[in-house]
Amino acid sequence: MKDWLLRSLVELVNSSITFTIENEGPMQALLDKGQPFVLVFWHGSMTYPWWHMRFRRAAALVSQSKDGQLLANLLESWGYHVLRGSSSRGSKEAMTAMRQAVSDGHVLCVTPDGPRGPYHEMKMGAVRVAQTMNVPLVMVSVGYRRFRFLRSWDRFEVPHPFTHARVIYSDPITVDPELQGEALDEKRLELEKRLIAQYREAVLEVAPA
Repeated sequence: MKDWLLRSLVELVNSSITFTIENEGPMQALLDKGQPFVLVFWHGSMTYPWWHMRFRRAAALVSQSKDGQLLANLLESWGYHVLRGSSSRGSKEAMTAMRQAVSDGHVLCVTPDGPRGPYHEMKMGAVRVAQTMNVPLVMVSVGYRRFRFLRSWDRFEVPHPFTHARVIYSDPITVDPELQGEALDEKRLELEKRLIAQYREAVLEVAPA
């Protein structure tokens, strides 16, 4: 019953929101071609990306926690191929599973600061998958005009029904397969800064009038 209520609530709220979506075209072109890619978004604002990618041959990396099980159940009801693991538990197995999902043609969806933070700190997993599988990485951010934060490490955002929101997609990003060590970590930091800036842009643009 809890799973059904959660799904119904998320679908009702998101269906009531007016989304202004920017630069979705390049990502949609990848979907239309059947091109696997890695889609990343911050843990605290993950509701829209999960909902938007439902029934789109997506795979999701979800933590092995009890809260993760609730999310896994929701995503499976939306047609996701769910992978269990994280940077803190089952990391090697998770990396193998993520690469296999991409190899099988899925869009791999990852919250790179999950499952326990630090807040807006990108871990290496999504970057390494994009690099080693030679697929693009796309970043997406959403900002809501009216929402509230939960008291959690990720400052989880709960949008108000019937609010407005701005969604921004990045162009597809290629991670040079030759990068290693410090150079690869510099690339990770560059992408982290870009995703933070993208998120701030989305949030500022929908500030209350």
